[in-house]
Amino acid sequence: QAVLLQQSVTSLAIECRTSPAMMALGRAAALAWAAFSGAAAEDVGYNLLFETAADDFSNQCVSISKGLPSWAHGDFVIGSVGLQELGDRHFVGYLDAFGKYNKFQLKDGQVCATYRMMRSGFYNESVKANTIGPGLLFYETEPPRQCPFYNPICNLPPLAPNDNTFVNTFMHDGQLLSLTDSPYMLTLDPESLNVTGTKKWSDKVSGLAAVAGSAHPVKHPKTDEFIDFVGNQNFLTGTVDIAVYGMSDDQPNERLAKASVEMSSPPYMHSFGVTERHAVLPRMPMKFGLPLGKPMSAAFQELELTKPGPDNAFHILPLDGGGPIVRPLPVDDRLYYIHQANTYENESGIIIDLTVANFNVFSGDLTTKDELNKTLRDSCYHDTKPCINWVRRFLLPLKGDGFPTSEVISDPTVKTDFVRVNKLYHGRKHCFYWGVQWFSDHKNKAAMAIVKYDLCSGRPPAESKTQWARPHWYPSEAVLAPSTEPGAAEDDGMLLFTALDGTSGKTWLIVVDAKTMESHVEAGPFPRVAFTTHGEFYPASAQAPRERTAHQAVAYV
Repeated sequence: QAVLLQQSVTSLAIECRTSPAMMALGRAAALAWAAFSGAAAEDVGYNLLFETAADDFSNQCVSISKGLPSWAHGDFVIGSVGLQELGDRHFVGYLDAFGKYNKFQLKDGQVCATYRMMRSGFYNESVKANTIGPGLLFYETEPPRQCPFYNPICNLPPLAPNDNTFVNTFMHDGQLLSLTDSPYMLTLDPESLNVTGTKKWSDKVSGLAAVAGSAHPVKHPKTDEFIDFVGNQNFLTGTVDIAVYGMSDDQPNERLAKASVEMSSPPYMHSFGVTERHAVLPRMPMKFGLPLGKPMSAAFQELELTKPGPDNAFHILPLDGGGPIVRPLPVDDRLYYIHQANTYENESGIIIDLTVANFNVFSGDLTTKDELNKTLRDSCYHDTKPCINWVRRFLLPLKGDGFPTSEVISDPTVKTDFVRVNKLYHGRKHCFYWGVQWFSDHKNKAAMAIVKYDLCSGRPPAESKTQWARPHWYPSEAVLAPSTEPGAAEDDGMLLFTALDGTSGKTWLIVVDAKTMESHVEAGPFPRVAFTTHGEFYPASAQAPRERTAHQAVAYV
């Protein structure tokens, strides 16, 4: 039987080279052979997260057998890797790929999916040229692109459209804004997910040399404004003015300046925290400066620290315009972080929960080739500085001159990231958070799970953990649709995430009871979604009715 199955797979592989219609069947047979033979019994289908998944369609629906509460009706929107190659070139870094967005609409009796490739300026110009066009990338393509000798900065804005913004979304004035760690945002139609243009602002918050931004704007816990920042560089002095601003539906085209702080060099701050009174900017001890002719992976330059100071510190900015407060860390405690879970104030100061690592993960290895190398991706778990993230809670004193104190609030033997809390608890004390876990078996990176931590249980974090996991299933970031029922507990709600079934190569939308971590609804199968970025839930009750005018893609640069 094994020989016959191997022969069948070989025949299918040959036929796939000449018949695109056989591609799906060939992949299924290959997966079946791998499972049957045991040659690749571990991590079945994990590689599919890093292959092209360019399906583009509207409203593919499946029925669900169990109902959903009205507060869980709405749209779950999540970004993902779309197209990994075009013409004669392919991307080296998987996060450089042409992005797409995926929407799962939850309603009575069914879940309907819409997948849409982002028709960004970068994508449109590349399609016109039938190759990967100009633009900043973390890693240069293969074969490499070349700027002409008369335009050595052809990949920099505004000479190239750097708008492949498939990292995150938020709702603003009835449309989705799509963003990444830059000052540039695209507008998307919430119904079709089509790109409708570049977000234009009428204010002057961004200067002529805007060099920084965050993909994680934070909703203010009281005003409902979204808070973000932009970094404006002074090329004469090298300093950067970080301008924190608010975005409101009341003034949809104008950002309102809130606070600012000058930093000695361009920072890289993927996320940050907001309380009712303050914005908290964690400054990693590095300079983000792009060398000419090199990709963004070469842009991170470690800063030498001789004493505690603002280059390795939390910058606390009063949102009423007062002067910044700097809380540095000791020189030997370098602040390498990725995502913020929540930030709030108590009588002792400011609490901020961050996922942290032993090194800057943004300058780490994010290449497709190495992620597909099982030996390499697993072996780093045993390095002197293991390739894991954990969640660290910092207490930042608002008075006096003391250093921040901290404690680990996750299982330190596994990798934990993409952490989220109940959004109704943003800016105030929370007991629970959810996240994605890797190395669940302390051996294989692809041993993934969705985890829940109870910080108020009185137990050590690792003992307070419950999880959802399934062999050879690979989940996305999980987002809570919180219950809005009177008296609802903090963990009353439905946890939403996609999961790739590695055996079938198909994606499912998983709806989990956030209290028990048991599946409530599993909707699918849907066409495969590749490596995902960040997701958001937009409840149907909060979606303002408006004229839908962008069901067709808009071609623009």
